[in-house]
Amino acid sequence: MMVAPTVCLSFDFDGFAPYLGAPGGPSATALSRGEFGGRVGMRRILELLAREELPATFFVPGHTIECFQDACRAAVHDGHELAHHGYLHLDPCSLDEAEARDELERGIEVIERIVGVLPKGYRAPGGNLSRQTLELLVEYGFAYESSLMGQDFEPYYVRIGDRIAADTPFTIGEEVDLVELPMLVSLIDAPQMEFLAQPLLPGLHANAKVFATWREEFDWMRERVPGGVLVLVMHPSTIARGARLAVLERLISHMKESGANFVLMREAAAEWRARNPLGAARRGF
Repeated sequence: MMVAPTVCLSFDFDGFAPYLGAPGGPSATALSRGEFGGRVGMRRILELLAREELPATFFVPGHTIECFQDACRAAVHDGHELAHHGYLHLDPCSLDEAEARDELERGIEVIERIVGVLPKGYRAPGGNLSRQTLELLVEYGFAYESSLMGQDFEPYYVRIGDRIAADTPFTIGEEVDLVELPMLVSLIDAPQMEFLAQPLLPGLHANAKVFATWREEFDWMRERVPGGVLVLVMHPSTIARGARLAVLERLISHMKESGANFVLMREAAAEWRARNPLGAARRGF
């Protein structure tokens, strides 16, 4: 008997935050992209999820929560998960230890103050996770994170203390009680659908091609990775613009027909952790 495939629909709701560090300040054009995601994209996504009766996880910078409070409260009211995505969408690898701690603490404070929940999950802005941020996630008691790509459809425990350099062999670190729900940059909506000169996103793939890519990835997992978890990463400013939303609608229909089980990411992490106690067996190496 085939195990039902698990799907986590996740949305990086970035708002204005990614554009605030631009040299000379953000342009009105860039800010309008953030406005679309908060004012139009979130509404369309929440309406779609309500129609389909599906849960989703939203990774949101603290600054975005402050700017679009109603949209974030509506997501939590509808039963969706709000997770940590920094405060100003800063690249963790550009921060020193004090700056990284401040980004994490400011984001936690905003989520608790405005939407009344304690975030269980984290995704690094830009997906660029630093080693010190991993250590901070463990220190602050996060249950899972979703920025790494050491597997495709199988969760695993994050390691602390890996050592690798050009002139030395790889030394493996220790697994810690932080579940990784892996993602893949090339499957995110923006690199496939957007065209931007900075950062470079020369996508502009036809909607039919994006749908086929996502469908084939899901089908491969369903057939070959029993108990696999597909984490789909999207942005309200991208996937909810015009006919692109129909790609997600068609994909959801296909996944439902294939028996997919849609869950919040915190639920996927908890279920995997229950079946795979830390220290029971080393995975990977």
